[in-house]
Amino acid sequence: MDKDCYISILAPLRNDADIVTAFVEELTEVVGASYENYELVLVDDGSSDDTVERVSELLTKHERIRLIRLSRPFGQEVAIAAGLDSVIGDFVVVMLPASDPPSLVPEMVELARGGAETVYGIRRDRKTDPVFIRLGAKIFYWYCNRALKLDLPPNSTHLRVLSRRVVNALVRIKERGRYLRTLGQHVGYLSQAFPYDLIQRRNPPRTKGPFEAFQLALDIVVSNSRTPLRIVTWVGLLLALSNLLYAGYWMGTAILGLATPLGASQAVHVGIMFFFLFSILAVSSEYLGRIVEAGQGRPLYYVLDEKTSSVLLMEDGRKNIVSESAEH
Repeated sequence: MDKDCYISILAPLRNDADIVTAFVEELTEVVGASYENYELVLVDDGSSDDTVERVSELLTKHERIRLIRLSRPFGQEVAIAAGLDSVIGDFVVVMLPASDPPSLVPEMVELARGGAETVYGIRRDRKTDPVFIRLGAKIFYWYCNRALKLDLPPNSTHLRVLSRRVVNALVRIKERGRYLRTLGQHVGYLSQAFPYDLIQRRNPPRTKGPFEAFQLALDIVVSNSRTPLRIVTWVGLLLALSNLLYAGYWMGTAILGLATPLGASQAVHVGIMFFFLFSILAVSSEYLGRIVEAGQGRPLYYVLDEKTSSVLLMEDGRKNIVSESAEH
């Protein structure tokens, strides 16, 4: 059993009452067999089911578990950010209870300890995803990596191990549009891919709908690149030039006294112009909305309360957080 480092496992929860017990028991068995010093930080993102009650029961049965309850649903990425603000480990494992296997934690941690400051999961296939999700994912990753230069590994997941130095860099980022997969690449540091097969802890699994998947992709693009704005800038300039040429053409025909089918050509031209005009307004509105959000200066999240079980460190008489279960 390793005694040389402290491991933090961070898992966001949202209406996971049906799987949280099995997840925690499997995880504590795996991690407890490999590391003497560890903690499990569960962040509840405003669950409306019995998730908090199930975790509260686990606090009385297992040591080294902390529960952070957010005051309302803020989203999975913000829940992870709240956990990163709280974890104390030398290495932090981020994982999703519904799909990430606890058995992989020791192997990934050892890779991180070997020099890779970030070890990130790559799903081997997307066979369980609907066809539109698989096709959309290919287009999305191609666009992000080729057009936006985001260096976003295809099929990357939230499963990852972060060194303390990477965690310290991530918690300094206070952007509202937070996406761990892109922020991890943004801060740099040596990283290593870890291919693995997802599990399905619940049946049927929860899947994103077309609109939800599109909204997520749009948020990632807008939050991490100005390229769409640059595109609409060039489109606007080209349209302005085309209008100038179009006006010159009609002035020339009028001066020369040439007859042309005015109505049809104008209708086509106006239709094209309005299409691109409203496209430019839509893209600009997305970025303007982000500016308004950033200008509000509100905290990313609010904590409703925290609960913790007894957390042991090197010896039985030494406590890390509290000596007994407590509620804040």
